Amino acid sequence: RANRCVNVTAMNNYTAKFLLELSTDLIEAMGSRREDAHIVAHHLVEAQLAGHDSHGIVRLAQYYAHACEGKVDPRAEIEVVRESPTTALLDGHYTWGQVTAMRAVELGISKAQENGIAALSLRNCYHVGRVGVYPLAAAERGFIAQVHCNGHGVCRVAPWGGTEPRLATNPVAIAIPTRGEPLLVDITTSVVAEGKVRIARNAGKEIPDGWVLDAEGKPTTNPTDLYEGGSLLPLGGREGHKGYGLSIIVDLLGGALSGAGCGKMTEKVGNGLFIQLTDPACFCDPEEFLDQVELFSEYLRSSPLKEGVEEILLPGEPEQRTAALRRREGIDIDDRTWSQVVELAGELGVEVKEAG
Repeated sequence: RANRCVNVTAMNNYTAKFLLELSTDLIEAMGSRREDAHIVAHHLVEAQLAGHDSHGIVRLAQYYAHACEGKVDPRAEIEVVRESPTTALLDGHYTWGQVTAMRAVELGISKAQENGIAALSLRNCYHVGRVGVYPLAAAERGFIAQVHCNGHGVCRVAPWGGTEPRLATNPVAIAIPTRGEPLLVDITTSVVAEGKVRIARNAGKEIPDGWVLDAEGKPTTNPTDLYEGGSLLPLGGREGHKGYGLSIIVDLLGGALSGAGCGKMTEKVGNGLFIQLTDPACFCDPEEFLDQVELFSEYLRSSPLKEGVEEILLPGEPEQRTAALRRREGIDIDDRTWSQVVELAGELGVEVKEAG
C-alpha cells in the first residue's frame, strides 16, 4: 500500500518523521481511518521521542494482534453517553484508545474554557498509551490537568503481600502549566511500566532487582518470568503498600466510576479513565499563579547538590531533553522490535525498502 525507504543500519536508527509515516501507514492498513491512524502513530512516536520506548512502536505488533482478535475496532465511533456543562461520560466502543482519550481532552478543554473546571470519565477504551500525553495537552493550553487510568482484563501487579496479579500498572499523570514547558508527573503505581519489561525482553537484557516476582513469588531479573505467571511489584519497594493503595484508588476512579470495570473482574481488556481539568483563573490571577510556579521551581533548583549531581531537574525535564536529543540524532530501535515492525509491514502489505 505504501513504500518507505530507510537506510537500515546496525543501530536501527531512524528519524521521527520516518517512524511517524511508517506507523501511520501500518495502523491505517489495520483498518483505520487515515486521521485516526495519524493520531495513534503520533502518540507512539512522541512516546519514543520522550524516551518511553515501552509505549512506542514496540506496541504496533500488539495492536495488530488485538485488531485481528477483535479487541480493538479501528473504525468504531465514540459516543458521549451522558453530559453536563462540566462533565461527560464517553464510550469509546473499543476504537483506538488514543483517539478516544484525545477526544475527551478536547471536550474537557472546551468545558473548562466555558466553566472553569471539567471532569470526564471514559469506558470501553482500548489501550491509551502513554498517559502523560493527555494532561500535557491540556497544560499546554493553560489548564491544570490530571488523569487516573486503570487497566482491566489483564493484570500484571500483585496486591501488597500477594503473589497472583490482581491489578494493572494503573498510572497517574498530572501536568501544571508554566511559562515554558509544563511540569509533568507521569508515573505508574507499579514499580515500573510493563512495557519496560517487554523492551528488556526484546533486547535480551536482564531487568533490575525489585521489579518482578516469578510465578512462585520469588524475586527475578529475567523479564520473561513476568509473562510466565509472574507479577510486577507495586511502587515503593519495601514500602510498596503505598503504591498498592494508590493503585486501588486509580482502579476505582478509572474503572468503577466509568463502568469500565476493575482488575480481572471483567474479561474485556482496556483502560478506564478519569480526567480532571482546572482553569487557574477560578482561584487566582493566572499570571500570579505562573509567577508562583516559576518562583517555586527556582527555589527547588537552588538546593545544594549531592556529590556527583550536576543539577536538579523538574518533573518532565528528562523527557523534554531526551526528545530534543532524539529529534537531532534519531531514534534507536532494538533489533527484535524492528524485526517485529518489518514482519508486520509484510503482513499488512506496507513495503519497507532499504535505501540504495
